[in-house]
Amino acid sequence: MPWHCQHWTIQQLIDLRDSASGKEEVLLWEANTKEQFQFVALASTLVAGLVGASIAWSATDTTHWLVLIVWYGSLTLSLYCVIIAFHLGILFSAYDIRPERASLFLHMLKHANKNEPRWLSQWVLNMPIALFSWSVISYLIGLAVLVVEPLWNEGWVREGWIAVGFLIYFALGTGTYFAVGVTINGRLMPDLADQSGVAWP
Repeated sequence: MPWHCQHWTIQQLIDLRDSASGKEEVLLWEANTKEQFQFVALASTLVAGLVGASIAWSATDTTHWLVLIVWYGSLTLSLYCVIIAFHLGILFSAYDIRPERASLFLHMLKHANKNEPRWLSQWVLNMPIALFSWSVISYLIGLAVLVVEPLWNEGWVREGWIAVGFLIYFALGTGTYFAVGVTINGRLMPDLADQSGVAWP
């Protein structure tokens, strides 16, 4: 989902590069992207703290080994997200000191021989969000296994009923997540693209 939104936004910047407002649009994108990096770094730090505290739970001593694998993986991805967001912030700071930074950003974003976004730049800029998303999903998978394991090991005891309740909430959250993604990519962004006269990828 973020990949397509980012691709479309960068394509708009490329298409507007020769217009009167092209420079202002690039600088607005720069400011928004820097805020995004700061936010995702903070959120990943909070997730890392949550995962670390969860690993210390006494329940992890007896639970399925998959729980610790995905939680350690989640912790690792969160920390790398913070590091990469920090490095991208340094990269943007290098552009900030240049008076012609709008054109330099466009040069970084645009494919050398095509009038479209450069895949490598887009991949790098999207990586903090991707790592953060994978980290949260990994944590949720581990949490699901931790909570649901008593249901198949012990049957319909107290923990089994808790597992069923958790699965209902888990299904609700997962369904909502996918519904939002489909709505954004299948309806909202294409409508915005139509209104803007720019093709939706």
